[in-house]
Amino acid sequence: MKKIAVLFLLGMFVFGCLEPEPPIEEPTANYGDTAFVDYILWVDSDIIDTSIEEIARENEIYTPFRDYSPLEVNILLGEENPYIEGFVKAIVGMKENETITVEIPPADAYGEYDRGISYTQPRYYNKSAFETLPREYFEERNITIGNGTVFTTDIGRVFIHEFDNETATIMYVFQPGDSFEYNGFTHNVVSTTENLTYLIMVDAQENKTYYTLSPVTGYMKYVRVTNVTNSTITLDENHPMAGKSLIYNITLVDLVKASAGE
Repeated sequence: MKKIAVLFLLGMFVFGCLEPEPPIEEPTANYGDTAFVDYILWVDSDIIDTSIEEIARENEIYTPFRDYSPLEVNILLGEENPYIEGFVKAIVGMKENETITVEIPPADAYGEYDRGISYTQPRYYNKSAFETLPREYFEERNITIGNGTVFTTDIGRVFIHEFDNETATIMYVFQPGDSFEYNGFTHNVVSTTENLTYLIMVDAQENKTYYTLSPVTGYMKYVRVTNVTNSTITLDENHPMAGKSLIYNITLVDLVKASAGE
C-alpha cells in the first residue's frame, strides 16, 4: 500500500505541475486579409441593401440580375479599397461565424452633405447658329477648310460659313424638334429666331443620375437631378447617402488570412 501511495503522490506531483494547454485562438480579420461577409444595410430604419436573397425578397428590394452571395472584401484602406472606410474597419477584429451590428457615421461613410455642390440651372438657353473656332481645331481633325465644307460635330452636322487665316466660322442647321446629346444630357431644339438663334431645352428627369461637366470642379462627374420645373433644373453632386448614418449587420462567413510573406 505504501508503494501504491507513493506512486499516486508522485503522479499527482508530476501531472499537477503540467499546465493545461491554452485554448486555440481563432484567427481574426486584419488588414491584408480577404473576408467573405453577408450583410444587411439599414438607412433611416429601412433595409436598402443586403447580400442575402431571403432578406431582399422579404423587403421587396430583390433584383434578379444580382448574385446574392457573401461579399468578398479585401481588407484595405485608402484608394485601393472600393468599399466605404467604416464598413472595412468594422470587419477588422471579427472571427469566422461572428455577427456584429455597427453604426457608421457619415464621416466614415459617404461624407457630410455639402450644400455648396447642389445648384439650380436654367432649363432653357439660347444658342447662336454660328460659332467661330481657331484653325487648329480643323487641322487637328484633318478637316479641309473651305466655304461650304460639311462635317459632323458632337452636336450634329455643320458647314463652314466663312474663314480667314486664323479662324473659321461654322454654322449649325437645326429645325424645331431636332435633338442632340451633349455633356451627358439630351438637348431639344424648341424654336428658331429670325437672327438664327436657337432656343434649346435640356431634357432631364428627376432622381436620375447623369455624367456631366461639373461647374463646381470643372471635371466630369456623376450628378443627380433632384428637381425639374418648367424653367429650371436642380443638380446635386452629393452622394445620395451623404449626411446619413449607415447601420450594418455583418456576418463573417469565411476568412482567408494573408500569407506571412505578404
